[in-house]
Amino acid sequence: MNKKVFTTLLALLLSFYIFGLPALLVVEIKSFKSTKGIDIEGQTGYLEVPENRTNPASRKIKVKYVWLKSLAEKPEAPVVFIEGGGGLCTWQAKDPEELTYWIELLEVSDLIFIDRRGGEDESLIYLWQEDLPEDFFVTEAAANRHYEKMARKSLKAFNERGVDVRGYNIEEEARDVNELMTSLEIEHYSIFGFSFGSHIGMTIMKLFPDRIEKAILAGSDAPDQAFNYPRYLEEHVDIVSEMAKADPSVQHTVPDFKALVMRVMKKLKEDPVVVTVKHPITGENLDLKIGAFGLGLILRLDIDDYNDIPVFPRLLYSIDQGDYSILTWFVQRRVVFGLALPGAGVNQYLASGVSESRWTQIEKEAHESIFGNTVNFLIATAKDVWVANNLSFDPSIPLESDIPTLFVTGTLDCRTPVNQVEETMSGFSNAIHIRVENAGHEQAHWHGEVFDKAIPAFLSGEQVTKTHVYYGDVQFIKVTGQAEGHPSIK
Repeated sequence: MNKKVFTTLLALLLSFYIFGLPALLVVEIKSFKSTKGIDIEGQTGYLEVPENRTNPASRKIKVKYVWLKSLAEKPEAPVVFIEGGGGLCTWQAKDPEELTYWIELLEVSDLIFIDRRGGEDESLIYLWQEDLPEDFFVTEAAANRHYEKMARKSLKAFNERGVDVRGYNIEEEARDVNELMTSLEIEHYSIFGFSFGSHIGMTIMKLFPDRIEKAILAGSDAPDQAFNYPRYLEEHVDIVSEMAKADPSVQHTVPDFKALVMRVMKKLKEDPVVVTVKHPITGENLDLKIGAFGLGLILRLDIDDYNDIPVFPRLLYSIDQGDYSILTWFVQRRVVFGLALPGAGVNQYLASGVSESRWTQIEKEAHESIFGNTVNFLIATAKDVWVANNLSFDPSIPLESDIPTLFVTGTLDCRTPVNQVEETMSGFSNAIHIRVENAGHEQAHWHGEVFDKAIPAFLSGEQVTKTHVYYGDVQFIKVTGQAEGHPSIK
């Protein structure tokens, strides 16, 4: 039987072998190759599911996956990787360089990449058609006014497109994963969730605990932690300030980074500056005022990334000296927040909700913080105008689980900080926590000691004893004069 006929028959079998389950369609047997020349056998395909399982009239959507076969003779339970951010990860199997990073895990288990629902659906993106208000980055109030308008208009647009945004929540995504495993005839599997992928991973653990062998949760936040405490950003500024104080390239010009942050925030609050950026869609020039809120938003989004932290003393110092070139680079990077609304992403967090006690504490901290409630911008604004979501469980109740779980957290992660992860772990009776010193939100799980050694060992059932590893020194960029080391410096 030739390969084409075999592939066709396999697709038919997988589509119809069990009545009543979503159909697996367009299954293709494939071979993938790493940069080291290692061939990995596997398959690609997608699962067709209702957009909203609670709505009988829901449209059908496709959830793509790539299943890579293990290099081991007797592999452990397959591992499902659930990405954070926009949720797309199947591309990693098709990129030889990216695939090479996963070889150590493939030597233990099968690996299944799954693209989260809606990740490639343009109908779930609302683009602002009018001029972006000049004061969008000036104050939190101005940004909230604009975003509330955008949220209302986006809901109308989504409805006209036949999109049911209520279908984009952690429960629907958890069921996507579980139904895919059933359709692939995989009874037991492990989870590897990063960032929001861990949010979904914990939901799978809550809904389908009997099917989960092990869980790896990196940069993790639990379903009851969708909204962050403002103090996390302030505490992180303190951490960076101490690091900068100990660095010879910074300490003489910026002896107190935190004091500099507060001074510049106060300056921008009293006298916003104007920068010119390119409209990311039209390419036209945009003149935007940047106030304290704009700087706070940049800090919120970028100061916990190991690659960006080194430039922040220079960024703050240059603003203080009247040079806005680095600031302009960061505004260009983040201007999209005022021009596009991702329906799937907004709904995911809002569907998880926030308990009354947590929200009360968030409001109290926001009132007292120089950064206000910047850490919850977008979702906090849309909270009162968005459609209602109903889950079959209360996400505000902390998860309790005895599933073997490996948590990985960077000590420079202020989105899902170490203390919050330890709070989550109190409900896990069989958990290990690896802290990666000096790693940010995006870096912790990629550390060689973690990704290449601890994770494969954990999946193999070996004891993980090394719970503290070091990512590397943060090399701050010179505050003045010629410098290099970050794309914002020209």
